[in-house]
Amino acid sequence: MDRRKKRKKPSVDPDLRLPATAVRRMKAAERKAGGEPDALRQRKAMMAAALVLAMALLSWFFSVSGKIRSRERDLSEAGLALSEREEALETRLQAATFEVRYQVPGMDDLTESVLYGDEATLREPVELKGYTFLGWEDREGKLEDRERFPVYRDTLYTARYALAFETEKHIAYLHTDEEGILDTKGPVTNREFVRILYTLLNLDEVGSGRFEDVSRRDPCFKAAATLKDLGVITGSRLHPDEELSLGEMLKTLCRFFPQTKETFDFEGLEPYEEYYPYFCTAAARGWISAEEPIQMSAVSNISRGEFARIMNRVLNRDAERHLTEEDVGTVLDVPPSSEYYDDVAEALIEHDYRMEEGVEVWTESEAMPLHEPGFFFVSGRLHYVAEDGTPAAGCWFMGLHFNQNGEVTCGNEDLDEALGEIVRTETDPEHMTQEEMLKAVYDYVVKNFNYRYGRVYDRGARGWAIKEAKRMLENRAGNCYGFAALFYELARFVGYNAKIYSGIVYGEQYEYNTEAGALVIAPQGYTPHGWVEIEFDGESYIFDTEYEYRSGGMLDMFKAGMATRGQFGYLE
Repeated sequence: MDRRKKRKKPSVDPDLRLPATAVRRMKAAERKAGGEPDALRQRKAMMAAALVLAMALLSWFFSVSGKIRSRERDLSEAGLALSEREEALETRLQAATFEVRYQVPGMDDLTESVLYGDEATLREPVELKGYTFLGWEDREGKLEDRERFPVYRDTLYTARYALAFETEKHIAYLHTDEEGILDTKGPVTNREFVRILYTLLNLDEVGSGRFEDVSRRDPCFKAAATLKDLGVITGSRLHPDEELSLGEMLKTLCRFFPQTKETFDFEGLEPYEEYYPYFCTAAARGWISAEEPIQMSAVSNISRGEFARIMNRVLNRDAERHLTEEDVGTVLDVPPSSEYYDDVAEALIEHDYRMEEGVEVWTESEAMPLHEPGFFFVSGRLHYVAEDGTPAAGCWFMGLHFNQNGEVTCGNEDLDEALGEIVRTETDPEHMTQEEMLKAVYDYVVKNFNYRYGRVYDRGARGWAIKEAKRMLENRAGNCYGFAALFYELARFVGYNAKIYSGIVYGEQYEYNTEAGALVIAPQGYTPHGWVEIEFDGESYIFDTEYEYRSGGMLDMFKAGMATRGQFGYLE
């Protein structure tokens, strides 16, 4: 039996974390030294503890350093192996070929092999009848715009197409109203636009796309539903009654054609704006020109005349034409002198044709019906058609001024609208003679306005009729000049070459109040006055609506004449 005493493992003081033997030795040294101050003892104890801690940290550091060096060696060896594998892979790839594949609907895939890293040339478009090629689309749905590209893997491109417009047949896509008026200056609505696109795509189907503001009874339902399915029109609402802007028109049309990389300078349109790329595509394709005035604003509404001009360019129907009234017939607001005559005819009339040295010659067509010659009314507006079917438009005829839409005009659009409404509500062209219509507007002025003191004009003064007529309508009152001006304009709107006078008349003494409420007593004798004259069968008759008003309608002055007057100038 081994009687050697087992050596006990030195215990550690829990407070100082030092071996117990070290503590006993320190205490023995204290006793030998006869005792030391407490502060000195504490410093020695702390130094000893720090020494032990430093030794422990040094040991840990060497251990960790060894592990790091070992890890670095492992990584270095792994990196070397990876580099060798990459070099081997690169060597194999450089000798490998990859496939560039092109998918076209209804055809076998078109493929070519390209060495790794070499450049491939993008294939030319593959045309499909009835469709427009937009470009080659990659796996992410992006159109490839590079002519050459490097190949590092198998590559797939899919042909993207849009339905093509009907361009071989020249079908009609615009229509006049029931009176034969196109309204070239009027706007095109979204409802009309989608119907026109549907017509020009030559479709005969109903899609499943729906818009919140287009009911099944809406005339554009079929077109809108189908175009939404095709991705031509997007969003949840069509806003069918809103007017089409030039920017939205071009944006929609560009969905049928590949976009260009060319850039242009448009006055009032910056490159960062939404519609800029569509304007560039339109200019590159010849639909518009940066110098044309219609490019001033992308958000401005486009007129029917400009719409027809642009659409004909889109459809390649913008060749020079030599059209006659026999070819076209009667379009009331588009006479042969109109700048839109050929473009409107191209859009309105379906026709066969042949090309002769860049000129489109119509071979067969059905002209618009000729309107019966003479004067006629459309919604309160007077028109005139000559014996050959040519409408009066943008000209003077029989002393009356006709605007570009073929309507009699006073020269002020706001007043034209108000006068047309009065004629529409106060007369009945189908059941009244022209003179009965004149009597109706005469009575309207006499019975619906009051007298109010106003400006007095010199004898022979000109240029006041429009101003006084507008003031009369705004105030529902006026003096003799206001009464005369309003009747004068209405008489011309029902087809009479009336003349308005600022002159003097002989009258009895009468009283009236000014606008400020002052009483004015006009003496007997010649006084300033305004009136209207119209000639019947070579005899001039005076129409004095203000005098009729003051008589309370008891004199029945219509065509009664007036014995004395001063004829000093008139306004035509």
